[in-house]
Amino acid sequence: MRTIFTVLILLTGILSVKSQSTDSLYLMPRPQSVRINDGRSVFTNQFAIGVNGPVSSKLTAAVDRFYLQLGKRTGIYFSQEFITATDNNADAKLSVSFSKAVLPAIGIDESYKLSVSTDKIILTANTDIGAMRGLETLYQLIMPYSGGYYCPVVEISDSPRFKWRGLMIDVARHFITFEVLKRNIDAMAIVKMNVLHLHLSDDEGFRVESKVYPKLQELGSNGNYYTQEQIKQLVSYAHDRGIIIVPEFDLPGHSTSILAAYPFLASYPANYKPATRYKLDTMKNLNLMAVMKAINAMATPTIDPSRESTYTFFDNFFKEMSGLFPDAYLHIGADENNGVAWKQNPAIVAFMKVRGIKNTDELQAYFVKRLHDIAKKYNKRVIGWEEAFNPSLPQDVIVQKWKPVTANDTLSNKIISHNNQLIISNGYYLDMYLPAYIHYLNEPVPASVSTAGADKGILGAEAAIWSESVNDGNEEIRVWPRTAAIAERLWSAGNVKDVDDMYRRLWMIDFELNDRAIDENNNYLKILARWVNDEDITPVRTLANVYNQVKGYKRLMGSMLTSGAAHPNLSSPMVNIADVVHAESETRWYFRKLVAVYLDKHDTADLEQIKSTLLRWQNNKMRFNALAVNSPYLQKINDLSDHLSEAAAIGLQALKNEGNKEAQLKQLQKMENPSHEVLLSILPEIEALVTGELKPEPATYPLF
Repeated sequence: MRTIFTVLILLTGILSVKSQSTDSLYLMPRPQSVRINDGRSVFTNQFAIGVNGPVSSKLTAAVDRFYLQLGKRTGIYFSQEFITATDNNADAKLSVSFSKAVLPAIGIDESYKLSVSTDKIILTANTDIGAMRGLETLYQLIMPYSGGYYCPVVEISDSPRFKWRGLMIDVARHFITFEVLKRNIDAMAIVKMNVLHLHLSDDEGFRVESKVYPKLQELGSNGNYYTQEQIKQLVSYAHDRGIIIVPEFDLPGHSTSILAAYPFLASYPANYKPATRYKLDTMKNLNLMAVMKAINAMATPTIDPSRESTYTFFDNFFKEMSGLFPDAYLHIGADENNGVAWKQNPAIVAFMKVRGIKNTDELQAYFVKRLHDIAKKYNKRVIGWEEAFNPSLPQDVIVQKWKPVTANDTLSNKIISHNNQLIISNGYYLDMYLPAYIHYLNEPVPASVSTAGADKGILGAEAAIWSESVNDGNEEIRVWPRTAAIAERLWSAGNVKDVDDMYRRLWMIDFELNDRAIDENNNYLKILARWVNDEDITPVRTLANVYNQVKGYKRLMGSMLTSGAAHPNLSSPMVNIADVVHAESETRWYFRKLVAVYLDKHDTADLEQIKSTLLRWQNNKMRFNALAVNSPYLQKINDLSDHLSEAAAIGLQALKNEGNKEAQLKQLQKMENPSHEVLLSILPEIEALVTGELKPEPATYPLF
């Protein structure tokens, strides 16, 4: 996906060895303190590593992975075959020293210091996990030059801003396989994230094997679930990379898959099967307001909180899951329960009356407290979505905020004042397909919360990917590289907010993520190749590289509001252009930079580069049409190719000062409407060539 723009920009940083500054490095997250000096530490075949500290199998494995990857990156045949615990030579070129081996946990010391001189690299940390974070920074320092590979001479002192730096992956709506989760863990380690939150149950599926209640996977998973052995392997894999795993079982709502297995838990009798939550098929005259009103009034599958057998069930279940997930946290969901199913059950209403429970909010609080007490028996600290908060909520429950924050929002302060801690996810929902800068500029500490309140009550934050339109084939495309920008927001100092510099580094970290961890680029190309039966994909890649998904939940709501259409289901293939294109276009970002520089300086070289790019886009239509002859899908999206060609033609006219500007702008405005649930991303830049003014990026996007 990297374009010629990338090469031109990178060359300025790669070749200026003696005049480097921190702005020429590609570190992400940006460390707390970086001092760069003249000189370089060059890698040769004599490079060796010594590890000094107590026994730490995970650090030894991390150093060995670093060493092997370094060999792949540099092409050098090193003298050591691999790193073992006995390789403790303090005189080695790279010396890694630490004081204590620790288990991954929230609040452990992850700090490190890295000193690179011309002849020695010294990495020191208090813990083995701190040393692992430092190794990731060291790898990002590696640069090519005409004589080989080197690290600049630097002094780095670093530690995280927030203790909790997470990624939530919804594996319930669409199952995400074990191998894809492992690749996400590798990517998380590269950008120093430390919590993988797995949304393991929802209406559409229950995704982990239970030997105590085997019908959960037999009847609630459609055959897609993780075995207990896989869970143990995944936890071990994450721990070896300094990452904990937090399981979520969403209760009392979002529970159709559980009720399909054990219907005695339900608040009302029904033929439960794993399926989407809301049934809107019979509604007429669908619109957003009508749908929201129906959702608020609809009785949805919900656990019965009035029966003691419910708590016996979850006591046994939590005990079993606590053995699989040894880390300290258990997420119980507790979101989006409108209470209608409870109000319509006379036995539950009678239970509320006997107990003096005034409303369903109080009944939910009762349910959460009962689950909290059970989880505590098994040394688990409960997490719940923000709907779990109630004045009676136990103070050790962590609340995860997810709803968009309004100007008069007071919930964060209420939660902190109640002595509960917060995880922030509002502003970090990846399935809204917002550009990285929106997430990057989203401050985890709400504006209404004081510094003292933040220190007391904000544990950190989580990126979140809900999987209504995500599966194995596009999950990595949807999550990365934008999550790297969120990782920086959670690790780096709060005043690190230069968006242009973030993008400069983001596209480079995307290369590293694909080289070392994920299959984002391979999955992208695989879907494009499928459209053309493995013919030359250049024309479709040129097209897809400049389109983005529609923002917010327009696509999701559009599917719900289209009556009579074939709606995607749990087995629907996700192979359309809206399923494959990125949330933002790297090609567009470089083109925007080029246009901005040209409008400022009117340099001839920039002008020629813009013309060349526009000609390539304009002429892509002919090559696209030739491929489309034998591709039914390309025929379907032919209008997208036409729009790219037309927009490029307008840009070329503008550069020649030809054509009617008003007519050109009207034509560009027509192209702004979504087609096939995607948007042509380069329209603002083409418009700027017409008007001579490049508009700033939007500060926000609407939810719908």
